Amino acid sequence: MSRVKFKLSYQFFFTQFIIVLMACLMIGLLVSHFLKDYLFDSMVDELTAYGVTISRDLEHSPGDQTSQVLNSYQRILEVKKIHFSILDQNNTVVYPNDDRPLPPDFTISDNDLKQLEKGKVVVNKEDNRFNQVMSVVYVPILNMNQEYIGSIVLNAPISGTEQVVGTINQYMFYTILLSIAMALILSLIFSRIQVNRINKMKKATREVIRGNYDTRLKANQFDEIGELAHDFNQMTETLSESQTEIKRQEKRRRQFIADVSHEMRTPLTTISGLTEGLVNDVIPKSETDRCIALIDTEARRLAKLVNENLDYERIRSNKIQLHKTRFQAKAFLDVIKEQLDYLAEEKGNRIIVTAPDDLEVFADYDRLTQVLINIVKNSIQFTKNGQIEISGKTDYKETILSIKDNGIGMNTIELEQIWDRFYKADMSRTSTAFGESGIGLSIVKQLIEYHAGKIEVESTPEKGTIFTLHLPLFSDNEEEQS
Repeated sequence: MSRVKFKLSYQFFFTQFIIVLMACLMIGLLVSHFLKDYLFDSMVDELTAYGVTISRDLEHSPGDQTSQVLNSYQRILEVKKIHFSILDQNNTVVYPNDDRPLPPDFTISDNDLKQLEKGKVVVNKEDNRFNQVMSVVYVPILNMNQEYIGSIVLNAPISGTEQVVGTINQYMFYTILLSIAMALILSLIFSRIQVNRINKMKKATREVIRGNYDTRLKANQFDEIGELAHDFNQMTETLSESQTEIKRQEKRRRQFIADVSHEMRTPLTTISGLTEGLVNDVIPKSETDRCIALIDTEARRLAKLVNENLDYERIRSNKIQLHKTRFQAKAFLDVIKEQLDYLAEEKGNRIIVTAPDDLEVFADYDRLTQVLINIVKNSIQFTKNGQIEISGKTDYKETILSIKDNGIGMNTIELEQIWDRFYKADMSRTSTAFGESGIGLSIVKQLIEYHAGKIEVESTPEKGTIFTLHLPLFSDNEEEQS
């Protein structure tokens, strides 16, 4: 049973709609309540101000002018629909005489009267004892001794205030409706934009699933989706580079297998043919020793191919252990020279060793021998009638060994790729006297790094190549003690 989907655009839309609606309602209610309280407080303040003014004028007006003053206030206040009455201390109306703005049974409550006797103004925002709801203010009248002798009662209908509040609420209601409508339109547009961005990412992800790693998204740092698009682009770039590298390595692996197969086929064919000839007595007795020697040479050649591959896998899997010792570099380099002199002479090359007698190397003797033989053999292979110079010197806390030749050299592209396992600088030389398989320099780089050192190479086409090895003179413990 398929599950019903609730589209993300609808989720955005309804979420923002609910948020906007709740915000508008809350703002409307708060503003309406605030305006109502504000208008009521303004009316009460106005009544209080008039009451205080009348009370003060009564204190300073002569007795014969009192009625005239009160009538003036009455005419002014009637315009604002405000009525006032003056009561004595017995709650008897003393003004006005002909028009009674107060109900017949109107009295001041005991609590309010106590407040008035203390000289305090009493406020009732809503009083239902009139024909309509009124706001009523009691202002005390005090004599010269600050004794309570009466009160001024001012009242005004709240209908005007409610009408103003109602009008404001009506305009506010229309404003809220308009705001909600605009917010919904903007929310719809915004949700469509965000969903379109997500759909583009979804489409791009499907392209990656199909194996198209060249897919890119428009990225920015404006929001999380833009950052996600940026990360997506980095991912696809990495995948594209990895795919290119995999194809490149696969091509080299196939070439390597073809090279190894070719190199193995020749010695195997030779060994098989010679062995068969010896078994069947086809080969004369006088040639037996030469045949056995040739079988031994080809067997060693096969063993070297196998050992190089096993070595690389052990190094790559971190399954080797180095046994570092300190030994004399000059004697070590002389041994390397002696081992490879005969190969150099076959190509018309000459090996020269230049190093101080007191120069020391801190390394695994056997592994460093393997490194130097690999590099020097490469120099011999690609140099004809030339010179290979092996030199050594000491720098700050390290020994530097260099192998320099004046052979065919390498271009920039070849220099970038010589450390790859299946790369061979001269692909036309798939069979050499040294049985090169294209993995020697990979082993060299790994071994030097295991020594906590580094290897550098410089080369110029038709001028030669220089390999430089940097090996630390001390172990980590020796450096800490020093």
